[in-house]
Amino acid sequence: MSTPAFLTPERLAELAVADSGFVFDPRSGQSFTLNATGAAALACLRAGLDVAATAEALAQRCNQPADFILPAIAAFARQLDRVLP
Repeated sequence: MSTPAFLTPERLAELAVADSGFVFDPRSGQSFTLNATGAAALACLRAGLDVAATAEALAQRCNQPADFILPAIAAFARQLDRVLP
């Protein structure tokens, strides 16, 4: 499963991300808050991991099967793609 083309590490690096999970997009002025899992997923995507690799990384971290986590990470990436212009 691939990461939406728009969600490049360069684009994601533009986001201001606080330790609390607060995210601000200076390009659009939008902001949102992520829970710990969302923040971990965003960190993986910002590091250049694709959706599948992000799911694998979180699966290892959470001791869950990657195929269980993959649909949620894919949905998260699609949501980011819709929110970030």
